[in-house]
Amino acid sequence: MAHILSHHTVVRDGWHNMCSDLCFWNDTFWLVYDRTSAHSAPDGVVVLMRSADLRRWDEVAVFKTPYDARDAKLAATDDELFVFCANSHYETIEGKVRQVAHTYVSASSDGYRWSTPTQICDRNYWLWRVRVHDGTFYCAEKGGELLSSPNGRDWQMISRIPESEGESPQQLQEIRAVDHRTTPRFNEADLIFRPDGALWCVSRTKREPGQHALLYVANPPYEKWSCIDLKALIHCPALCESGGQVYVAGRRDPKAPWIGQHTPAGNTGIFRLDERGLTPVLALPSDGDAAYPGLLSLEENRLIISYYSQHAYLSGVLEGDKRRLHHIERWASLRREAPPPDYPHELSYFKSGPADVFVAEIDLAAEEESRAL
Repeated sequence: MAHILSHHTVVRDGWHNMCSDLCFWNDTFWLVYDRTSAHSAPDGVVVLMRSADLRRWDEVAVFKTPYDARDAKLAATDDELFVFCANSHYETIEGKVRQVAHTYVSASSDGYRWSTPTQICDRNYWLWRVRVHDGTFYCAEKGGELLSSPNGRDWQMISRIPESEGESPQQLQEIRAVDHRTTPRFNEADLIFRPDGALWCVSRTKREPGQHALLYVANPPYEKWSCIDLKALIHCPALCESGGQVYVAGRRDPKAPWIGQHTPAGNTGIFRLDERGLTPVLALPSDGDAAYPGLLSLEENRLIISYYSQHAYLSGVLEGDKRRLHHIERWASLRREAPPPDYPHELSYFKSGPADVFVAEIDLAAEEESRAL
């Protein structure tokens, strides 16, 4: 059975810290996350930290954009480290309040001196997790297009990943002018290149029932995609390979069946992934507004994961502010109408209160085979 080798609280400062990513570059671990007053607050900044040992972390840089900097991601070449993030704000469009996003990038050759965050791509092209393969940058952006770039700054479309639901390319662009989500079949996504040249893409969806994630597969030149229903909810998927196996981490449905394990099974899960589906591996201690992990492997059968969670506060181990703060309620009202009374706390409306960032090392060597979901 997979188990946690080490588990460290990296950030616990009373802010709502969320949406992490992790990479290893220049013999150093680099971690980014969003620091904000609440999930719905418009004051977010992106914080970059570094560590030599996953235990002691130093804050290196803070990135700001004109509005709310959020959903930071890392990518690296031999010569440069990149921080990508979204600049999010709200506009009233056709009588409805809509979230509008632009993608920003900042780069550094040493991790300490950074370029000013610069806007890239068009309106509502929300670059999610960026991967570098054979010197080229790739991204499955939130609207469902596979993009590539020679330098991380200039992007072009390779293909559309989800099947058309009847819209023409012109109609899809009209949708994008209003919303970064062009289809319920695609949302937050990650990519991984396989040894045979195939490209796998796992995407969160809003399909009903169950909002099951989808695995898309394409062969070079990555213009035609097949699709597999993974039959499980996975938000914010992060992919990596270890020991010849592909693993995906993300927020899972805590009500769904899970394997027995020695530590509490929270809502941040790690699965083994193949073209037949998913096998549960380990669910990390987490609850409330949580997950959005970074995932990497530097040696066979060992994973390193960053994620965020509110479980220390929801469990009462730590005292958090339980008041409904007026400014957070006002900001939240910009997002959507009030939810039904039974809205689950793990996807709570205000998503306010403190949230911490963690880094854990996972030993996979003793993992037992378990029934795929």
